[in-house]
Amino acid sequence: MYRLQRIVGHLSDKRDVQPTALSAREQLPLALREMKQKFHLPAYKMKIVQTELFKEMEKGLEGKEWSSVLMLPSFVMRKSVEGKSGEYYALDLGGTNFRVLRLVLKDSKVVNVQQAKFKIPLEHVTGETACSDGLFGFIATSVKKFIGDSRVNYPPLGFTFSFPMTKKSLNSGILVRWTKSFTTHGVVGEDVCGLLADQFKRHSVPMGVTAVINDTVGTLVTEYFEDDTALLGVIIGTGFNVAYWEKVANIPKYIRANPSADPSHSMCINMEVGNFDSPHMKVLKYVANEYDDKIDAASPNKKLGLVEKMVSGLYMGEIARMALLDLKKQGIIRGLDGKLEKKNGFPSWHLSGCVADDTLRLRKISSILKKNYGVNTTLEERKAFRLVCGWVVVRSARIAATIIGSVVLRTGYEWDCTVAIDGSVFEKTPGYPELMQKAFKDLYGEQPFNIRLVLTKDGSGKGAGLSAALMS
Repeated sequence: MYRLQRIVGHLSDKRDVQPTALSAREQLPLALREMKQKFHLPAYKMKIVQTELFKEMEKGLEGKEWSSVLMLPSFVMRKSVEGKSGEYYALDLGGTNFRVLRLVLKDSKVVNVQQAKFKIPLEHVTGETACSDGLFGFIATSVKKFIGDSRVNYPPLGFTFSFPMTKKSLNSGILVRWTKSFTTHGVVGEDVCGLLADQFKRHSVPMGVTAVINDTVGTLVTEYFEDDTALLGVIIGTGFNVAYWEKVANIPKYIRANPSADPSHSMCINMEVGNFDSPHMKVLKYVANEYDDKIDAASPNKKLGLVEKMVSGLYMGEIARMALLDLKKQGIIRGLDGKLEKKNGFPSWHLSGCVADDTLRLRKISSILKKNYGVNTTLEERKAFRLVCGWVVVRSARIAATIIGSVVLRTGYEWDCTVAIDGSVFEKTPGYPELMQKAFKDLYGEQPFNIRLVLTKDGSGKGAGLSAALMS
């Protein structure tokens, strides 16, 4: 926390600087102050975002008109976890790595986990050859490798499928659209459990899906088994999304489709909030800058997932790289040649490394740039790197906190709740949780709150098996 506080201290310098005819070195503070404004998200803009989010949530829950947040019922209900014991399996598909897990529960505690990870070949993810048979066939053969041929009847199976789905039951999920650079043909508009069942049958895998969820639902359920005040599940990593417990009475579209549903129960809602305010940008126009526009224009899902593109680790490094190249054009930074001039040439973990450097002469940044890019830098240039990377991180944290804090406020539990968060950005970016807490203070103002941010590791993996346990 101390390291990032030092960086935030640089960002809070509000002294006015008037433009004059200065050398490149002397212009550095002015150029960086101008750059800072492009990433600045003050409290009043956070509240503008909050107001629009409330409207979109209501429309999504009502289901009678289009909403940029889908507010998808998960069919996972908030129930007692007492007495849950036994063996459960889980599948986790949320990126280019796929996992199979075996969980053993005793008195609602996970006492044993076995897992295997499989790298999905790129030809099943994107491109002309990427098709449903290839992707789900790969999943089926991977499961078969994990379970072997020693058993015929298997326990309940949960499937974490971390993409937007509409659901008509606990074990069905129709893909709405691909995200995270997936473009596999023949899956959008289809029931992913049905596609998987077909491949299980073809490859003689004697299993069937009990519950299909996404990673945010799995993260929430995982923490809920440990802490019954867990209210939200959040992913801040390669993607960004939120799930939370909502009263069935507040989900009109679910009640219309399920008239016998008990309105007093609570269900986990998958918001798909990474798509908030897309494509119209009613309020994101006050948050976005030209680098966000370039990121979106170069993406395979243009005008979609605009919040995710500002928050997630998939894009932060590229945003910083483009900002740094602008400083190069102004003559402020030299030597950004080679990898740094290429698209996606500055990964987010290098951005985190720059943010974390609290050495006197920023030698860690020097090492990162020299070792990975062959770039020699002056101290002033390294300061610029650290500041730009810091501003990208700060904005990401404030946007995430605006979304999360608004959802918590809507539930009325801001005075005492736990938010379960998984993902590399939250876990590995120095000071990110503290930046979020600071943003909550700006968002809530004088209103008291007690929002605990808890790192919930592997919610996307264990969460699928635990969801199957919760609903069995």
